[in-house]
Amino acid sequence: MNKGSKLPLFISAALRSFSTGAIWVRSRAVQNIALMLSVKGVMVGSIYALISLGFNVIFRTTGVLNFAQGEFVMVGGIMAAWLYGTGKMSLGAAMALGVLGAGLVGVSVDLLAIRPVRKAKPVIHIIITVGVSIVLKALAGLVWGTDRFHLPPIRPGSLSVGGIQVELQSLLMLGTAGVCMAGLGCFFHGTATGRAMRACAENPDAARLCGVNPGRVSALAFGLSALLGGIAGVLLTPMVSMQFDQGTMLGLKGFSAAILGGLGKPVGGVLSGVLLGVLEQFSAWMSSVYKETLALALVVVVLLLRPKGVFSK
Repeated sequence: MNKGSKLPLFISAALRSFSTGAIWVRSRAVQNIALMLSVKGVMVGSIYALISLGFNVIFRTTGVLNFAQGEFVMVGGIMAAWLYGTGKMSLGAAMALGVLGAGLVGVSVDLLAIRPVRKAKPVIHIIITVGVSIVLKALAGLVWGTDRFHLPPIRPGSLSVGGIQVELQSLLMLGTAGVCMAGLGCFFHGTATGRAMRACAENPDAARLCGVNPGRVSALAFGLSALLGGIAGVLLTPMVSMQFDQGTMLGLKGFSAAILGGLGKPVGGVLSGVLLGVLEQFSAWMSSVYKETLALALVVVVLLLRPKGVFSK
């Protein structure tokens, strides 16, 4: 009787051990997935952070909301891939020319589209930049076609982070975003040109009386913003092939990050970009439908609850 009674106890103990092990394995798997999504989200968010910096540079200097920022990213990425694809240029040279090409497009947008209506109402500037976005997209489709362009990674290979393999290209994206943010901070606070740009943002008339040319400062702001977009484009194209119409959604994500962090607050925009990237990855894990709508949903909520941004005082 005693011997027979030990069998159910043994089976029960085995079942408990199996259940505990299964829970541990399941929780371990969930932790690995969460870590993988977080790392990927930070990497993707670094691109949104760069685009957000571009929005903030122009808005902080001129007060203009530039909805063509995403097209600067597209132009930089496609131009670099196209130049490299000709076989006559090294990867580094193609990327450098892609970034410079995006910068020239930004300066041209200011000279041809913004400067003639400099004193117009903000809504006019918004309409114009939306129109510029459409024109740049159409021109890109006309010149480069509808094919997808790809670049090889600057740093091939991967690195193990907490048991998760992270591509070196992704780490390069994150590091570049940090360097650009630090560089912009030094530029705006530590150089005469940067202080002149800040002065124009605060009081253009007083800045003009002090010898600052607001038109030149505006062109510089658009060029600098487009350079940031071009950098984002050449870093993103090795990870995700670039197409002529891809800038719209990228611009929307960068704009969402700028709104979440507070317009005119570059640090808040960078942090919001990284946060948005992480939230996107987790929402895509639940359903791919949520990924593209999350940014807009967050913007609506933040505008209703904290119109000045999540990181504003």
